[in-house]
Amino acid sequence: MIGKFGSALALFAILVFPVPPATAQTGAAALKLEALMKESGYKSAVKVNDTTWTLDFSGKQILKFKVAVTATDKDASGIITVIVNPVARDQLPRNRANLSAAMLKANNDFDYVKIGFDKDGDLFVRADIPPRTDLVSFKAVVEQVAAAADEFYGKIKQFLR
Repeated sequence: MIGKFGSALALFAILVFPVPPATAQTGAAALKLEALMKESGYKSAVKVNDTTWTLDFSGKQILKFKVAVTATDKDASGIITVIVNPVARDQLPRNRANLSAAMLKANNDFDYVKIGFDKDGDLFVRADIPPRTDLVSFKAVVEQVAAAADEFYGKIKQFLR
């Protein structure tokens, strides 16, 4: 059910984090992300473009899903973002009071991870990582985002259409 949204997640990542115009040099955050992805040992890592990678995960609540990892150079040091969209927008309830309450509780329960709605109304689970991070910290945050998305889906599936 959720697996079909993997391609949509990659498209979402490309649309939300568009590739900047081609320049003579790739940004420092993108270079760091590429190095981290190559060193990570993730066998499912797919480079979508210079600033976006996807990883396949499976969980107890969501059988198969994709995690997008993106890099932007929006300030001097840049930022690496790990993001999952665990629920398709058309599955979200019209009345979001219970879902919003669950999100507020989850934002308190999970370390480093943010849960919310983006500007298009899509539910996200994400974390931002400074590009100066080391491999162990990078992998820990990626794993935490994936685990949080899976766990959060289990907590909210009763509210979904």
